[in-house]
Amino acid sequence: MIHRPGPDEYAPYFERYIKRVPDGDILDILAGQIERVYEFLGGIDEESAAHRYGPDKWSIKQVVGHIVDCERVFSYRALRFARDDKTPLPGFDQDEFVTRGHFDQRSLDDISNELRAVRLATLALFRSFEPEILLRRGTASGFEFTVRSIPYLVAGHELHHLDVIQDRYLSATGVRGDSIEKLD
Repeated sequence: MIHRPGPDEYAPYFERYIKRVPDGDILDILAGQIERVYEFLGGIDEESAAHRYGPDKWSIKQVVGHIVDCERVFSYRALRFARDDKTPLPGFDQDEFVTRGHFDQRSLDDISNELRAVRLATLALFRSFEPEILLRRGTASGFEFTVRSIPYLVAGHELHHLDVIQDRYLSATGVRGDSIEKLD
């Protein structure tokens, strides 16, 4: 089991995500998110998936694409830290990633399938780590992280954005009133 990281194991900004993750085995939590998220996103039609709640806001497709991109970046960081690579890793511009991801030109189903595939790869990566590897540290965006903090970032980041989709895109517009089953 991967234990919850302490506040010295990730950048302070990520506390808001990590605190959202319920107690339990983080790999089970990540695995459990797959079907719930896929089902939730499957209930959103393409017109709604293109909706933006403000002029400079992302569409639902872009939010989901952002979740995919971040999980890939976070997992890559975990891989580098696990391999004891001491090279400081740069941050990335999430807005540029979304713009260049062309998510609005794809179907939500396609992006959802990509999210599922990335999550399965994330799970395989973390299941491959021996316990001592989880405590290795690396630097990204000028902050030190442990390997074990990354799956918590992934889970909490997804929970945050799914709540945003529910609250700011779907519930507020009346497009869809039901919500994803809460994990926290």
